Amino acid sequence: MAGSEMDRIKSKLFALNIRLAEVNSEVADVQARVFLLEKQLEDARLAEVKFAAECLAFSNVPDDEALSAIDAPRGVVVHHPRWKAGVPRDAGAGWDFEDVRDHYLRMLYEVDPVALRSIDHDRYLELSRQLTGEVMSEVLGEWRRDGSPCAGALILWLTDQLPGAGWGLLDHRALPKVAYHHVRRILASRAVWSTNEGLGGIVVHVANDRSEPLEATLRIVMYRDFEIAVDEVELPVRLDRHSSRADNVEELLGRFIDASWSYRFGPPGQDLIVLSLEDRKHGGELLSQSFRFPAGRPLRRESPVGLGLRLRLERIGADQVRASISTRRFAYGVRLSVAGCQPEDDAFSVEPGYSREILLRRVREPASSRSAWSATALSGRLTALNLAGHVADTLEPAR
Repeated sequence: MAGSEMDRIKSKLFALNIRLAEVNSEVADVQARVFLLEKQLEDARLAEVKFAAECLAFSNVPDDEALSAIDAPRGVVVHHPRWKAGVPRDAGAGWDFEDVRDHYLRMLYEVDPVALRSIDHDRYLELSRQLTGEVMSEVLGEWRRDGSPCAGALILWLTDQLPGAGWGLLDHRALPKVAYHHVRRILASRAVWSTNEGLGGIVVHVANDRSEPLEATLRIVMYRDFEIAVDEVELPVRLDRHSSRADNVEELLGRFIDASWSYRFGPPGQDLIVLSLEDRKHGGELLSQSFRFPAGRPLRRESPVGLGLRLRLERIGADQVRASISTRRFAYGVRLSVAGCQPEDDAFSVEPGYSREILLRRVREPASSRSAWSATALSGRLTALNLAGHVADTLEPAR
């Protein structure tokens, strides 16, 4: 057979293999969609679930410290066999639960998971951590709202059995993943969240599942360009114990603003809606806060100066640190890291022009005494999904 003929056959076989790989990828994506009830998030309502006995099974990515327990000689990457050993899969299936996560990463964040992890692996992991928590929060908020027929849900599951991106909300060390904090916030006993009703706009939900009444202020602010407040409404809220309420944002404002950007008569009037529940009895203490992005999530990274993002650390007592975070523009998916400390909240966002205070507690006993810990300089590091680089602060040893 002539050399040119052989080259032509090899070229055709190569093209067929490429197409076969594309088909296999498409099949895996379809299978991943079929597994979860909420193929599109709207299905969480349309399916009229009465009780979800096994749900929200995602390959939840833990923090880097937990991933370091995976023994991969040349570093941890998601296609390595030792990484895949910690990713759940159904026996006999040609897909795993990382494929499920990647489906939503593509759908909600509008990124190509394969391309992203090929060129920026760390960014892929950070977005994946946030993504599963946001999907869980959205679905649980849908099921928790007034009018939902759902009487409860069991998430699969609590704690990973192996190092890696397992189903657990906690990693193999029983420490919280990002997804845990999203679930904790949406299921808090006093909570505010929203649902997108399409042409019906945005509905804000407030729940009080405590045994005493709630007296609070509900503050709703619309922002343009993730910085400029363009509409705001504030109202007192009183809820009896174990009760809730739902209000349409535009009804509260008293005018139509296309809050969900569903009619699309023009550019969005707002790209960020901030819902805050503040305690009237304790000086406006923030009880709960949630965010809605009518025109998409703010994934473009800006410098610390561009965001106006600042971090200040302060020692509190013998084994706690208080972090004060302030920002001029919206800070999305903020994470705090202080060696040996665990934050009480994580992967949160900060409203434009506001600040948050987060307490971090020491979780490890040093080799020496507590007084030695106080005498040690501490470095803090802050990152965000829309921040290029990081913001840092250092605590000098206590005197």
